[in-house]
Amino acid sequence: MRNSPSTKRWRVAEGNIRAETLIQMELGVHPIVAKLLVTRGITSPEAAEAFLHPSLDSLSDPNLLPDAEVACERIKKALSGKEKIWIHGDYDGDGVTSAALWQRTLSSLKADVEVFVPHRHRDGYDMRSEFIQRAAQGSVGLIITTDCGIRRIHEVNEARERGIDVIVTDHHLPGQDGELPNAVAVVNPHREDSIYPYKNLAGVGVAFRLCDALVRHLGHNQESFQRHYLDLAAIGTLTDMMPLTEENRVIVYHGLKALQQTKKVGLQELMTVSGCRQRPVTSRDVGFELGPRLNAAGRVQDSRIALELLLSKDSEDAAKLARKLNGWNQERRDTQRQVEMEALAAIESQGMQNDYCIVAAQAGWHAGVVGLVAGRIVERYHRPCVLAAMDTETGQARASARSIMNFDIFEAISLCSSLLIEYGGHSHAAGLSMLTENLDDFRDQMNNIARQKLTEEDLVPILEIDAETELELICPQMLEQIESLAPFGQANPEPMFLSKHVRIREKKLIGTEKQHLKLLIDTPGLNGGVSDAIWWNQAHQGDELSSKTKIDICYQLQFNSFNSLKTIQFKIVDLHSSEN
Repeated sequence: MRNSPSTKRWRVAEGNIRAETLIQMELGVHPIVAKLLVTRGITSPEAAEAFLHPSLDSLSDPNLLPDAEVACERIKKALSGKEKIWIHGDYDGDGVTSAALWQRTLSSLKADVEVFVPHRHRDGYDMRSEFIQRAAQGSVGLIITTDCGIRRIHEVNEARERGIDVIVTDHHLPGQDGELPNAVAVVNPHREDSIYPYKNLAGVGVAFRLCDALVRHLGHNQESFQRHYLDLAAIGTLTDMMPLTEENRVIVYHGLKALQQTKKVGLQELMTVSGCRQRPVTSRDVGFELGPRLNAAGRVQDSRIALELLLSKDSEDAAKLARKLNGWNQERRDTQRQVEMEALAAIESQGMQNDYCIVAAQAGWHAGVVGLVAGRIVERYHRPCVLAAMDTETGQARASARSIMNFDIFEAISLCSSLLIEYGGHSHAAGLSMLTENLDDFRDQMNNIARQKLTEEDLVPILEIDAETELELICPQMLEQIESLAPFGQANPEPMFLSKHVRIREKKLIGTEKQHLKLLIDTPGLNGGVSDAIWWNQAHQGDELSSKTKIDICYQLQFNSFNSLKTIQFKIVDLHSSEN
């Protein structure tokens, strides 16, 4: 066996014995749990207590959001004047959940409100002139954007010229020059003048906090509002892959509990078709089951169906909508698999796997899945990637970008703006469009930028390890305490451990296609002295392994119940042969 079958660099987090000991003594937690808290930047007992027991009371005053009070006053005026209010959302999970949150909140306040989410292919991303024209024809007095609008300078001006006020609520970054739309209010924690303490809210998070402020402004019960809409806020935050730190952690922690008891029939039916109705819903369930089904509507069909599900009040209708989303999600998977195969073939045949930034395009690719495939390519090659679906009729290419840790993809794309029709996004993900004739120049520019900003070392993935531990220290009580660090997700991943000189007793391949590798490893004092260690989709890694081999393994821990027997299972992430 090669000494290192993977190309990953292993990096064990540095400890802080003083902070770990203090947390362990003050809170009575397992030493490993104290170490995990410290590796997440939590170095005091007070911060650890707040992390382990997230409180809604810790959320900042929503009026600290820029223009929050102005927005609340304008909505109050619209309510009292019975003006028509239109909500403009987005076609992804964040945009749809935030649109549903606004619709439900304003409807409960007796508003004359309608909600719109764009069709990805027919309408495109963000608010367009056609929407403003329809609003003017419909005698709309106020437009509220959610999860979009921060860069729609022209459209907001057009609305004003037509006598329509606009409130922009968004979490995307403003343009390079910092120019903001000339709206009645621009509620975005990323504004340069924002004093809101937490910047990383999702679009639905901004909506949730502004509606929170509105409810208070109108003299209603904030606690009741939060109880009703934390489920939507949690789903949108998780599907948009926002960091689960500070306020996002609070929202998701309580939102998952609310989701478990939700009265929204659409969410109930969505959980049923996803197979997670009868168990406590986790962040993983939302990320891999509920979220993809909501997103599938916008990716392959019409996001309006996802919105209708979230607004549904009839169980039978909701069940039909949920089944439709379930079918579309399978269609999305099939389409994604095909595009991924074609993209990998193109990358390998053209030698792009060695580029500092992979830029690939092809006619016939589905624009709704290129972002997902770009993410898979980043995982495979550990390089930033832009994938574009070319439309031969319009002569345009619609693309999605994903990136690695040390490369701000939004900044890089901004430097290529002269080649683009439009673009927007974050440091790790972005969307853009351009004329197909500009693709080659765009590829050259992106590679030049990436070559200047990235080193060879940056292109080698790092496996971040929370702690090295002896197998003898692992016990059910430790894992139970580790689970108190949930919900897991961005910026709070499932803990990763390293153990060295682990002896293999047996190996075998499992799965319908024998695609998974299962090792039986010696674990003194745990599971009767031997434990299962599974390496999903890595059957080929077992070729050079044999019984009695000693390995160093990186892994995550999870409980596994079978025939009423609860054991601890190791989920392998990487392994090396042990050095003598």
